[in-house]
This record gives sequence, structure tokens and C-alpha cells, in this order.
Amino acid sequence: MKKVFLFLLLITLGSLSAQSFNGTFNVTPLEKPRVLDSDTLKILGIMVNFQEDRDAATFGNGKFGSIYSQNYGSSILDPLPHDRNYFESHLEFVKNYFTKVSDNKLTVDYFILPDTFSVSQTMRNYSPAPKSNDFAPLGNFSQEAWSIVNQLYPTFDFSEYDLFIIFHAGVGRDITLPGSLGNERDLPSVYLSENALKEIFGNTFDGFPVNNGNFKITNTAIIPETESRELNTLSGTVLFEITINGLLCATVASHLGLPDLFDTETGLSAIGRFGLMDGQSIFAYNGCYPPEPSAWEKIYLGWAAPVEITPGNYNLNLVTKFASQISDTVILKVPINSSEYYLIENKQRDASSDGSTVKYKVGENTFVKTFLKDTTGYRSFDTDSLAGVVIDIDEFDWALPGSGILIWHIDENIIRQKIAQNKINTDKNLRGVDVEEADGVQDIGEKFYTIFGDEVIGEGTELDLWYRSNPSKLYKNRFDKNSRPSTKSNTGANSLISIYDFSDNANSMSFKVSYGDSIIKPVYYFQNLSGEQSKFLTSLSDNDDIFGFVFGKDLFVYNGNTLIDSVIAFTDYKPVSIQFGGIKYIIGVTYNPLLIVPSKISFWSFDGSNYSSGNFTLPFGVTTAPMIHRTITENYEVLFGTNEGKIAIYDLTSLTAGNSTPKNEILIRDNTSITKVSSYEGKLIASGNFGSAENISSLIYVDGKVINFDLTVIPDFVNTIDSRGNLITVLLAKEGNQFEIIEVSEGEIIHRFDLPYSENYSTLALADLKNDGDNYLIIPSKEKLFAYNLRGAIADNFPLTISDDEFNGSVLAADIEGDTKSEVIAFTNKGNIYAINGGSGKVIDGFPISTGKNNTAYPMLFSFDGSICLGVLDSTNNFYAWKISPTQSRLDWSELYSDRMNSSFLKNANSVNRVEEFFPKSRAYNYPNPVYEGTTAIRYYVSENSKINIKILDLAGELVAELNDYAIGGFDNETIWNVSNIQSGVYLARIEAATESGKSDNVTIKIAVIK
Repeated sequence: MKKVFLFLLLITLGSLSAQSFNGTFNVTPLEKPRVLDSDTLKILGIMVNFQEDRDAATFGNGKFGSIYSQNYGSSILDPLPHDRNYFESHLEFVKNYFTKVSDNKLTVDYFILPDTFSVSQTMRNYSPAPKSNDFAPLGNFSQEAWSIVNQLYPTFDFSEYDLFIIFHAGVGRDITLPGSLGNERDLPSVYLSENALKEIFGNTFDGFPVNNGNFKITNTAIIPETESRELNTLSGTVLFEITINGLLCATVASHLGLPDLFDTETGLSAIGRFGLMDGQSIFAYNGCYPPEPSAWEKIYLGWAAPVEITPGNYNLNLVTKFASQISDTVILKVPINSSEYYLIENKQRDASSDGSTVKYKVGENTFVKTFLKDTTGYRSFDTDSLAGVVIDIDEFDWALPGSGILIWHIDENIIRQKIAQNKINTDKNLRGVDVEEADGVQDIGEKFYTIFGDEVIGEGTELDLWYRSNPSKLYKNRFDKNSRPSTKSNTGANSLISIYDFSDNANSMSFKVSYGDSIIKPVYYFQNLSGEQSKFLTSLSDNDDIFGFVFGKDLFVYNGNTLIDSVIAFTDYKPVSIQFGGIKYIIGVTYNPLLIVPSKISFWSFDGSNYSSGNFTLPFGVTTAPMIHRTITENYEVLFGTNEGKIAIYDLTSLTAGNSTPKNEILIRDNTSITKVSSYEGKLIASGNFGSAENISSLIYVDGKVINFDLTVIPDFVNTIDSRGNLITVLLAKEGNQFEIIEVSEGEIIHRFDLPYSENYSTLALADLKNDGDNYLIIPSKEKLFAYNLRGAIADNFPLTISDDEFNGSVLAADIEGDTKSEVIAFTNKGNIYAINGGSGKVIDGFPISTGKNNTAYPMLFSFDGSICLGVLDSTNNFYAWKISPTQSRLDWSELYSDRMNSSFLKNANSVNRVEEFFPKSRAYNYPNPVYEGTTAIRYYVSENSKINIKILDLAGELVAELNDYAIGGFDNETIWNVSNIQSGVYLARIEAATESGKSDNVTIKIAVIK
């Protein structure tokens, strides 16, 4: 009989462990691990029959012991009788399992009530419809069962127990075997937590009352008497022997807070036999015993603590739990970013090198068998050598498919977002707890079909572990950004991690870990800098690693990863920093309009040996971040905008000596709140707001001239010098919900253009992308990163578009490739960091990198150790710093407001690539082309100011449209053609440029319109 069973099992299933777990087990997990009152978990079990039936859709007739049509005797797993002693034997296994896998941190006690009783209906009436997520029938079954128990045992003290299990007659609807029609009405095995029961009975549910209402049962596990069942085949009736030990271990783990780690939408495996909460593990060795919980499961439940490394280079050894001493590393944590990391463990099936010893009970008798290797009758899918109820195993990891280093990719973002819905591993491409399969084939849980059409489910194998002699064809004994699998983050970013040179299998295995690639190398990583939300950060001077961090209002100064000083209530705005006279300074300012003395200027200094700080109050309110500029006499002044419409100017030396009297005050406009100040060669630039809260308007002040903007807000402005040497102030303006760019020169508006989308833009940045004599405006918007020239034309090869993410508004720029053109560094909501070549518009090799979290403080570039470095403070106050350039080159936009002095200014662009030809025909084109809807931009370059005439003709020579424009010399210019009323076809656009001096030229381009 058993040989027939094994034969059928092999040819139809591959192995039972490869089967799906139908539905879900932990229906609605807790969102964090359960905290027990003690280290002992007490289980109460009851035995429940149904009303007798003859339902072909269920196994048995609803009574214990009715699932077998013949007497199989005691040589099978789960032999009859299924009575109190039988279920106690199963719970004895659970007790032994958790004592060992928790390292004695959890003790399981149990009690089975002696009487068997029946509920009022047949099994079908308590069974959810096939493929249904409505667990109300199981809730009703639980409610009725505990109500009956309460009546039968009115004096029994239920309050002594933590976990409540209903053992019911029949099998579980948990696995699919050959011949299944998918319409079975057996009860699915589930754990119903208090959250699950609230979903069934409503949020006011607080438990099933027992003990006269003095105690309420708030959880229930529903477990069958066995998973063994008969199958009718052409050769007769075959008994599939599948027991419930794995289910019971999953029940306890679910109660403690572990979610399911298989795909709960399909039931397919996700982690194979490498942890506990997966169908392949629950039914490993035909359900006799699962492997030990994975590293993540143990850490989550508080049974293990990993050794965490910081970025660096390491030669490491990992020891199995069974062979470890106190000082040995058993689980290693390798951070990827603030939300992702690798957990690495050494898993050996037979750490004691003495085979697998199994203890099992048949009736009242206990037997022990030892198997020196996998053999016929003792494999994960073949347990013919076992009988009765298995109650203990010397090493549960014998259930693993192989031995070696096991690498887990953990994503806390996914876990946090999906745990309440029990969907941590439903996306096979983005799992919260994922096995990095060393064989290079992500096949755990995948469906495959044999040449005979039979479906086989991929399961973890010994090839998925990392060890030197792994024979997989794709195995390279190296795990890095180019390997398969790769060490990229779940957002596709380069983790900069390489793990390699794994030794052969042993209780102590060695390997190496390194961070960084040929260019990008971690400099610092330190965590949880403050409980306050991060706001600002700044560097103090070139070629050192002293940083100022602002959390809330407080300043924290770090030298590398060491906190050297702090000042409370230091600033509401981004501080400025400067080194002058051998002293490093940080200056901040607070503003509270409700106070009689609304503002306070604070300063901090470091002379190389000592730190000092001070402050003074002001009779007026400061409404801007401070700004520092150099005077003609080579001294420094600190500028502040006020709520009185003035710019207050302080001498740096006088201010840091505590002198509260401004050196000078310049009135911009009465009844105005200044919002930002800047300067260039003695010319002051400022923005301000005036008017009522409902009708706010703005102004821009440039060197004594004021331009007013009605019903408009100016969130930011920046300054630069164009190719003709003119000071250009670029304003980010918002009128209603529409944002636009306004360019001002010599007190006049010279150009304006609308920005894409109605986004909440807040800052601007500038960069020398092309070395063509003019700087470019960098603006991130949703999933696109735009670069505009000062005429409003989009830079060649821009915008850059990303998928499944959005840019967050932070932008930096520097020449990190050493080619004199700047690269743009942009940041996303998911924590990815892109570096884009300014010339090609392509992402630089090695990027994106990742912090795993959005940055709330604007990031910075700084010079250190002969290289350009990037510093990022994420939303959880973890600080990252990387070298991102092999050399020290030019910084264009290194912090919020351009630099540590908040200048909001970028000097003249390099002009080595400036085009001198008047009207180069190669620079004339349109985009998009073809044009599918809306508009197309006709683009052209002129070296001198020119009048533009564009005649658009169809192929018959008929004039379709005529456009006239004025082009600014030295720029790519654009003229927009609206094609909404244009029919599909190919059109010729003749572009003619003419200067006032009589110079002219023309070119004809083709434009395709497709509708």
C-alpha cells in the first residue's frame, strides 16, 4: 500500500512539500509580536464533532475516526484512536519544538479537556465557500463550540490559558491532492486572532464569554484531527499520510505574532523549507516536523539578536546555533538601507554529525529511530519508516533541503505595509521576507509543467544555499550588484554590497563582505540621531567632516560619527556656516511672532580646540534663513530679512561677539514680510509677501528695484550670471494652483514659462550641465526630472523619467565625473538617489543608490579626503555619507540654497561648448515627433537675438500654419505649435531666423502628426 502511495506521490506531485497551502492560515495577524505575561504559553484544546453526514464534499461523516474506510492499524502516521492522548502527543511535539528553537525562551504547556462533544450542524455549514475570504462560518463555529464548552465546564478556569485550539473531526482543507475538484467543504485550518474575530463580529467584539462572563476567549485556532486522507485510484484506495505537527507549530507562531510567509493570495510557497511559516515547511516530512524558524522569524519573536555590521570590509565566520559559543556570530545583519537588510545564517542539516534521531509514540509506547542520511522511508515527501505521532527530533533543521549559508533579504517597508493584511510575500518580485536563491533561478513557488502536463511547484533546494562547491551552473560564489541574484535593493538601487568567497559546508563557515564599488564608497552610516524630525543639515568647511544637523529647532554638531556639541532652540531656518580667521561658525535664527521679543539669533563656533555658543534677542522678527556674503574689504556680513520689510545686515565678527545692533538696515517695502535674501557683488536681492492672508501678493527686489506680483506667491528664487554677464534672478512663482518660472534682469521681467503639473514646488536649483555658457534650471516634478535653459527650453536629453516612484524636490549638482560638466543628483520618495549625466541625460553607472526612506532634510555635497561626498539624512534620522567622485571637482549646488552660506547663487557657466554659429541646422528639430496630441515644441538655436518665422506646409505645399516668435541669442529657443485641429499627416516646417543687423538663415524640418 505505501509503495503505491509513494509512487503516485512522486509522479503526480514531485513532492508533497511542494504543494500550495490553500488560502491563508493566520487570517489577520497582529501588527507586532505578542508580549506574553511570562515565558510560558498555555494552550487549551477541545475536541469537537459535527452532526453526522453523508456529504461527498467532506472526508468522513463528521465524527472522529470516520475518515478511514478500513483498519490501517498502528503502523501509519496518526493512527486511531484520535482521542485525548493522541492530541496531547501532538502538543508534546509542539512543546519540544518551541523549547529548542527558542533556546528555552518559550515554554509551552497544554491541557486537553477530556470530553468530546458535538456542535449543532454538519461540517459544511461551518465551512467557508471554496476560495472565499469570508471566515464568518468559522467564527460562528468557534462561538458555538466555546459556548458549549462553557456550559459543560462551568467551573473550569479558562483564564489560565493563552491560546485556544479546537480540534475537530475530519481533515483540513489546506492542501490539494490528485483528483481534487476544488469544491471540498472540509474546514480550512486557520488561526483567528483577536483582529480576525473583530473583522467577523465587529469592532465591539471583545471575546467569547466563559466563566459566567468573568473571562473572554479572544483567539481560536481550528485544527483537524489529521491531514491524512484516502484517495481512490485505478489501483484501489490509497492513504495519504499527512500529520498535523507542522500546523500546530504554525498555530503557536501565529499566536505569537508571526504572519504567513507563503503567498496568501495563491497559497504558493514563497520561502520554501527555509523557515516555519510556509506550506512547504508546515508539511515538511509529511507534516511530522518543520525546520527551525528563519532568522527573521526568530528575531521578530525576540528569540535571537543579530550582529549588525556597518559599511566596511569584513572577513567573517558564521557558526550554526548548535555549534556556537557565546562569542560566536549566529545571525549576521548587513544593512542595505534604513528599511532593507540581509540576514545571513549558517544552516546545517546535521550539525551534530550523528544523523537524525526521531522520537515518536504509538499509543502509550515511545520509540526512537536514528537515520544517518535521507533514505527510502525517511525523506521530506516519504515517511513510511515512521508511525504514530512524532513527539521530538534532535535537529529540526534536518527538514531543510540542504546545508550552507542562507541569505535573507528583509524589507521592513513591505512588512509594515502588508502585515495587517497578511500579504507580506504576495508579490514574488517584492517580498518582505525573501530567500536569495544562490542557484540564480527564482523558482520557489513557481509553477512548472512536466512533458506529461503535470503541474509541479518549485521548492527550495540545496542549490539555493551559498557554499563554495555549489554545483549550480549560474553559481559564482559571489553575491553582488552584477550577480544573479543581485544585491540591488527592492527599489532597484545599488546597495554597494558584495558578499563573496563562501567556504565549503561546515558548522563554522567563512565569507567576505565589502561595501562600495569602483567609484561610490560609504564614508559614514549612523542611526537614530534624534527623536525630533530632521529639518536641515550643513557642512562647515571644505575638506573636513564636521556637520551641523538641525532636529526640531536644536543644533547638533558631529565630527564624523561623533557628537561633539549641541545647542537647544538654535534655529527655525536653515543655518549658515563659514570658516573665517581659523574659526568655524554656525549661525541660526528663531522666530515666534506671538512673543514680545519674536526672534533670537544664535551662533556656535569652534576654534580647533574649544566650542562656544551664544545668542541675543531682537526687537523685530526675522522671517528668512540667514545669508552670508563677502564684502569688498574681504570681510563677511550676515543678512536677515525681517517682518518689517527690511534687510538687516550684521558684521560677522560683531554678530558672533553678541552685538545685537545691525550694521545697516535697508527698507524694501513697508508692511511686507521678507521671505528670502541673497546678494551678488554688493547687489541685494530679496523676495517678500504683502497683503491679506486671503489675497497675498509678492515682490522681488533686485539692487534697489522692486517688481510687484498681484495674488502671487514666490516660494523661492535663485541667481546666476548669463553668457553675456548679466545678473539673472529666476523666480518660482505660484498663482492659484499654477506654478511658473519668471526671469528678471535689471529690474525687468525678461521671460516667463509655465511648469508642468500643478505640483507643490518649493525650491529651485541651478547647474552647469552643458558648458555652453549658460546654467540650467533643475526642477523635479512627479516622476520626471526637468532641466530648462534660461529661455525655458528643455535641455537636450531631458527630462529623465523614472517608474514606480516620484522625485521629492531635493536636487544637488556637481561635476562628479571630472569632465567639467555637472551631474544632477536627485532624490525620490522611496529613498532612491539618482545621479544623471548633464550632457547625456543618462543615469551614471553605480546609481541609483538608496537610503530606503525619503529625506526630510535637504541633502548636501561636501569635500572630504580629496573627493566629493554626498550626505543624506533620511526621515528616520539615519545619516548616510558616500564618496561619489574619484576626484575633488566643482560643486554647483551643494546644499539647500546652493551652499553652506545660503547664497542661492551659481556663477558663470563654462563656455567651452558654446555654439558660435548663427543658426546651426543640426540644432533645429521638434519634439515629440511624431505628435500624437496636444502640442509639439519646435526647437532651434541662434547665437544672436533674432526674429523667428515658422511656416508649416503640408506635402501639397499648402500653408497650414504660420508662427512668429522672438529668440534670445545664445540659447536653444522653442516655439509651440498646437496640433489639436491638425489632421494626421507629414508636414514641413520652414524655420527662418533674422537679426536686426540683417543676418538671416533658414532650415526645413519634417513633423509627423498621428491621431
